[in-house]
Amino acid sequence: MVASPDYWARLANYILLYDQIVIPTGNLQIIPVLRIILGEDVFDELVRSKVIVLARFDQWFGYWGNGAGLSFFKVFDGPSRPLNAPNLATTFFKPLEITVDDILRITNPPSSIRRRNEIVRLLMDTVLAVPTERIAASLKEETHKDIMGSPYLRDFLSLRNSGRSLDALAGTGKNTVTVFNPHVPAEAYSVPEIRSLLRVAFENFLLSIGGHAQVTDITGDETTLGVIRGKAQRMGFPTEGDNAFAQIQKLSGVPDIGVAFSHKVITPRQILDLRHSRHAQSLRDWFSAGSPSETADETVRRYIESIGKPSWIESVPVKLFRFLATSSLSAIQPVVGAAASVIDACVLGKWFPSKSPRLFLEQAKVMLANSSGVQPPKTRGRDRNALCSCGSGKKLKKCCGR
Repeated sequence: MVASPDYWARLANYILLYDQIVIPTGNLQIIPVLRIILGEDVFDELVRSKVIVLARFDQWFGYWGNGAGLSFFKVFDGPSRPLNAPNLATTFFKPLEITVDDILRITNPPSSIRRRNEIVRLLMDTVLAVPTERIAASLKEETHKDIMGSPYLRDFLSLRNSGRSLDALAGTGKNTVTVFNPHVPAEAYSVPEIRSLLRVAFENFLLSIGGHAQVTDITGDETTLGVIRGKAQRMGFPTEGDNAFAQIQKLSGVPDIGVAFSHKVITPRQILDLRHSRHAQSLRDWFSAGSPSETADETVRRYIESIGKPSWIESVPVKLFRFLATSSLSAIQPVVGAAASVIDACVLGKWFPSKSPRLFLEQAKVMLANSSGVQPPKTRGRDRNALCSCGSGKKLKKCCGR
């Protein structure tokens, strides 16, 4: 994930597009990934404010060749391994504070004892515990219903399994357990029917976690969305929203923010400042107002319609004026310099509210134009009197931090 520009880009877009991001995780390996990508301060702030929530499950599932079929399991340290040795394979099933400490001790970036304790305290208050036992009770039945209700999957699985139960598919021995990992390509010797069943189970597992966490949108790859759409549920919108966001940025002449982040042109702190702006909240509200089944193209059309009839103030050529607030009055001044090549979005948003992402995009355009990609000095918390990271020269509280 750390090496994937696509993951960097999607993470940046999700931080901007959604009020809260729930990440399902077992052994919490996502923690070092987020710390490396976001940096310590931004990671702490996003977790502390519950913008990022880790939904932790303490069991995993596989396909058992002894006739049990799809089943959950736990793995514990054996006699050949000391119980106090960090082990990624068994951290799924340890108490949360031990799991967090283990993952911090054996992954990068390195952490001092003090820093490990800080992160343990932080995550103990914010990690959501998923009731895996409850999910396990219904996952198998739901997965079997999906397969039997899908002509494609039913026919595919029956090619070599005519008359067989889904608990006794061909290709696995009595003492064999097949475990599904969505991040690892299928092995050459893997049984396609069993892997397909486990894939459907995995998507149902994500849906169950999402239901427990009361999320409104679930994202994933095309396989994920295929299973979800097959259930005719309100899911699959985030990926469409992410695609629509990229198209809207292109239409507006704004370089892709997620791509800029993945190429280190803008920093995690700048992403966070953009997220905290009032215009970013308007952006999130605008996206969430769309239909649950809205495609990316439909979202783009909705955006075009929202700016199709500009107000009188938006129809004035931008280069003719700029609003400047003084102690007692507002004055109109000529635009000076490239940084002032757009209307002051903060002032316009206050006086002439817009129901589209337009003001946010103008703000992002200024940040990208002024950004050098140089990491700003790290600070604890957000100093609202410090210069804004967008490069406008204004204090944070007077710019993106409004």
